[in-house]
Amino acid sequence: MKRLFLAATTGLALSFTVPVAAQTGTSAQPSQEEIDAIADLFGDMFVTPDPLSPEEEARLGEAMIVVTKLFPEGTYSRMMEETMAPMLEEMIGGLGGSPALALRGLTGVDSLTLGAIDDDKLKAAVALLDPAAAERNAAMGAKLFELMSEVIIEIEPAYRAGLARAYAVRFSQEELADLSAYFDTAVGKKYAAESFLIFADPQVMSAMNELMPAIMQRMPSMFELMGSIGAEFPEGRSFSALDAQERAKLASLLGISEEELAEVEPAAMGDGF
Repeated sequence: MKRLFLAATTGLALSFTVPVAAQTGTSAQPSQEEIDAIADLFGDMFVTPDPLSPEEEARLGEAMIVVTKLFPEGTYSRMMEETMAPMLEEMIGGLGGSPALALRGLTGVDSLTLGAIDDDKLKAAVALLDPAAAERNAAMGAKLFELMSEVIIEIEPAYRAGLARAYAVRFSQEELADLSAYFDTAVGKKYAAESFLIFADPQVMSAMNELMPAIMQRMPSMFELMGSIGAEFPEGRSFSALDAQERAKLASLLGISEEELAEVEPAAMGDGF
């Protein structure tokens, strides 16, 4: 149950993971288990689409013509340079400007204690412990942006192909022809060139600043609700709760001996809600 809840919020937090590591000066090298868990999480997030019908397949050429006008080559590159670069710079700069956050990672002192200390003293402490913090942050931020750009630009052709399939499904051949004609007009060309970038415009993205406070405000009630839903269903069983036949079956399914399963059995079951 908690995995379902976290799946909805993990995506919001992942973008902050690397900059925090950069600020604290830790390598934050994930284990293979953590990498696999993230891969499994995001691998389950997107459904596999239905195959196109013969009629939709026949419209794919016209759909690609429209998509190429609407999402021309280099759109993701423009988006990264015009929108994502300033956002990333501001995000890393904000983390770099938080001496309490840096000291929490460097010293292990809790946030409540650090919050009661004068800001100038916190900055002096950071300078003492990690004088290269700002320079390191900038270097890591630049490399992070470079790597993100490479990945995002690399998937642009696949994204464009997906758009073409979606347009082939949602629009008739006549409608695709009308869209293509519109995108050949002066205002249509301008709209086509700017439409996807508009969604990443700071005027639009600034509205996302309201998202995390809204989620945090609802977090207690969300956990309470998840707990009440979970209480309606029986809890999972531990290895020791199984009978002999079930233990043998579980060991056979997992390829792990009963002795090992008994040794690693969690002390308590439950999701924590």
